[in-house]
Amino acid sequence: MQQQWALATPAYDDPAETFHVASKLSLWTSGSATGTYSTELSTDPEALRMLGRPHPPYLSSERHALDAPGPASPVTAALRHRRSATRFAPLPVSSGILSSILREAACLTVEQGRGAPSAGALYPIDIYLAVAAVEGVSPGIYALDPHEAVLHRLPVRVDPREFLRDCLVFQNLADASAFHVFFVGSFLRQRIKYGQRAYRFTLIEAGHLAQAMMMCADEAGIGSCAVGGFIDQKVDDLLCLDGVEQSVVYSVAFGHVIKESGDLA
Repeated sequence: MQQQWALATPAYDDPAETFHVASKLSLWTSGSATGTYSTELSTDPEALRMLGRPHPPYLSSERHALDAPGPASPVTAALRHRRSATRFAPLPVSSGILSSILREAACLTVEQGRGAPSAGALYPIDIYLAVAAVEGVSPGIYALDPHEAVLHRLPVRVDPREFLRDCLVFQNLADASAFHVFFVGSFLRQRIKYGQRAYRFTLIEAGHLAQAMMMCADEAGIGSCAVGGFIDQKVDDLLCLDGVEQSVVYSVAFGHVIKESGDLA
């Protein structure tokens, strides 16, 4: 008799699912969930004394200073120059730059693989974009097919700029960015192999993809800002996600940067 295999499904008390739901921002909790802690860390002397250092002090028997940095390579130059953009100019980005960022970081090819690692090559992150100002690409909400390297415009009647204003906590990023990438975790795609550890792997992969995209953008002279401040349910609802097995986990804004002096970067 042939043995039947069933896909792994989450238990009712799945801790990963509980954490995911509890860590979401909403219109009712975003202020209390983020404001207090960030204010205390930046203004409370005791908090700064305890937590201001980015790593703990170490008791060690040997100490070895790292070698001085050498000339920048293309990779290290992108790492050294990358900054989180806080202001974007309301200017369009070329479709060539958008294509390069998505192709090099997220698309899959037989010859080159992918620009970001994926546990078990299961690719649990789906990529959606709110395109507001890209030359040759109509404003709208898009999904990326990384296997075919194709953007599919979704049949949703929403202005991408208004959608970003509605779902992002930081309005300055919604008003002028050229396009905004949302990383959606399809958790079951990894759970069938990795069980509870699938949730961790999915979040890590979102970070890999975001970093790869930001480095490609920097090389092309385009700014970026990683954004965790969004109203989860508004994004999930627009993309018809259930918020549990599939849900937005991260996002990045892209566009032309305005420097502190007011000039374009």
